[in-house]
Amino acid sequence: LNEGREADLLVLNIQYKDYAVWLSNELEEEKHLVSKEFWIRQFTGEIPVLDLPSFNKRPLLQTYKGDSVSHTFSQTFSYKLKSYSKAQDATLFMTLMAGVKTLLYRYTGQNDLVIGTPIAGREHPDLENQAGLYLNTLAIRTQLKEKSHFASILNQEKETLLEAYQHQNYPFDELIGNLNLKRDMSRSALFDVMVVLQNQSQLQNLSSGDALTGLQIKNYEFKNNTSQFDVSFVFVEKEEGLSLTIQYNTDLYDSLLIKRISAHFENLMTQALENPSLAVEELSYITPDEKLQVTETFNATAAEYSRDKTIIDKFEEQVLKTPDRTAI
Repeated sequence: LNEGREADLLVLNIQYKDYAVWLSNELEEEKHLVSKEFWIRQFTGEIPVLDLPSFNKRPLLQTYKGDSVSHTFSQTFSYKLKSYSKAQDATLFMTLMAGVKTLLYRYTGQNDLVIGTPIAGREHPDLENQAGLYLNTLAIRTQLKEKSHFASILNQEKETLLEAYQHQNYPFDELIGNLNLKRDMSRSALFDVMVVLQNQSQLQNLSSGDALTGLQIKNYEFKNNTSQFDVSFVFVEKEEGLSLTIQYNTDLYDSLLIKRISAHFENLMTQALENPSLAVEELSYITPDEKLQVTETFNATAAEYSRDKTIIDKFEEQVLKTPDRTAI
């Protein structure tokens, strides 16, 4: 309109309503039943609940009060992650998922973990330019083995994700219904942690000069004070390096813990990549300052005392001061 030209929009072969009808019909097909069996099988037995240490007692009803902390990793670290992923025939997302699960394992000692991740749901080319929400959620369950190297954890995560992608159209809400879960109203269904990877180019939909004629665009800083899950790891690939925004529930976690997670993740992944022979239990994730605090600051127990008396003398003095108190 600004230039007097008609919008040159692609003619869409289908509409969202067509997709909705197709999806509804697919629920009755054999392929859908195979996907149903796959997801039910993933969650046989007792479903694990992540017990990530928190500063506050979990409210009886789930709350969504939130905050976020952001960090941009160095280009060197980002390059290491991408190079390692390529060498292991894995995607960057697979490496990040394996890394987050390894860190949560080190935090909690739990080796059975479920993490959620969104999936675009646009498998068919005709869905690429459609307007509508095709997003689905995948709950990825991984059972880590003790004394595993990170490479084996990544390989396990890769196989699990590839299988999940083959059955990605199975609706998450239908899975929840078919599992007959006993709902804990203080938590999200099935998982409490989400991991997302976005590419900067995917976020810049209006990238061509023609599309922006007569317009000026700038970033708008928006403070989001909500958190859908206990913790969400949102990774973004940027030209300056990989960034991580951690969204967290402020009724559960303090920013003191959350701010450390990015450094812990980088330390853990750096050691895992540089020391492939080490089991993940042997990898240290704490920072040098934290190590100094634990080994020296917390152990600063030196005290002045009289050196001209024996322990017996001191004991007898204490008896005279508090004769009726329990000694041991």
